[in-house]
Amino acid sequence: MKRKFIQNHKPIPFVFSQTSDDFIVDEIPLERERGRGSYLIVKVKKRNMTTNEMLGILEDATQCYHIGYAGLKDKSALTTQYLSLPLKYSRAMERFRHPQISIENSFRCRDRINMGDLKGNRFFIRLHKVSRLAAVELEHVLKEIQRHGMPNYFGYQRFGKESADFEKTRDIAHGEQEMGDRRLKRLLSHAYQSYLFNDWLASRIKLSQRLVDMDADEIANEFGITDEEALQLLNQPGIFKVVPGDIMLDHKTQKWVNVTDLQAIRKPYKERKLTPTGLLSGKKAWRAKAMAAQFESPHDDQMVVASAGDRRVAWVYPSEIRSKYLAKEGDFELSFSLPKGAYATVLLENLANREFG
Repeated sequence: MKRKFIQNHKPIPFVFSQTSDDFIVDEIPLERERGRGSYLIVKVKKRNMTTNEMLGILEDATQCYHIGYAGLKDKSALTTQYLSLPLKYSRAMERFRHPQISIENSFRCRDRINMGDLKGNRFFIRLHKVSRLAAVELEHVLKEIQRHGMPNYFGYQRFGKESADFEKTRDIAHGEQEMGDRRLKRLLSHAYQSYLFNDWLASRIKLSQRLVDMDADEIANEFGITDEEALQLLNQPGIFKVVPGDIMLDHKTQKWVNVTDLQAIRKPYKERKLTPTGLLSGKKAWRAKAMAAQFESPHDDQMVVASAGDRRVAWVYPSEIRSKYLAKEGDFELSFSLPKGAYATVLLENLANREFG
């Protein structure tokens, strides 16, 4: 299923070349106590290589095969991120040299870095061949995204050359095909989960747009909910309509919330304290119920055994948005921050109202 965006404007023309000059990513790390501990935390800058490629080079150079990292960064970009190694590899890191990798700084810490140990990422992106009219349109859509947020699709980078074969990723996720490369196996299994999630999210955006054109009686009759629930659903402030049985993330407690009362979640949802989530299929994942299950089940696969499963935030709100139009060059420069797991290229797709990749 094609990704469905929330904007209804005509596609805005611009050229985006994902290169290390036009695409810069800086990891926003968690706060850590510095100065003591048995781990070395290293801030690393890489250019035009994947995180896995960088890790392979570092492993060969240091002979450390358990380097901790918080997330994967784009290949065609200039990126910085934080890594952790046992302190005994400090000398090896001091001697390390590579034309595409540089060590920015380092410090001691008590704990290693695990996947997901970051707040988010800051991005700088330069768009080319932008007309004055297109620049005005981009500014308008940026304001809309800042106000309403955007769908949290997995970007096209999640589906590289190795994961282009849908059946192969499914077989690996089902445990029906073995691979010697553990990182690649995990990557392909996650790609299959991501396909399913993106399809679910597109279907829910279509549902949210359809619900706006229905009255409460129609909604109650078609989806088997009460008239009161149907009315509360219609009166929700967000573009993404939360339905009975959805699972939301409580950002304060970092716990899942089963939606049984639409009125109870209205205020915290509006205040962005609660956010709807979608399923990443796996044997231990929480699954939606009631009306929400009607739309989740077609995008679930209970045969996935290569992952325990999880849930992913379905809607995100970019912050610190800044933009600048360089009329002489025809360039549009854009910077913003996104929470962990969100893709900058998905924001660009929302701006353009068309898919990349």
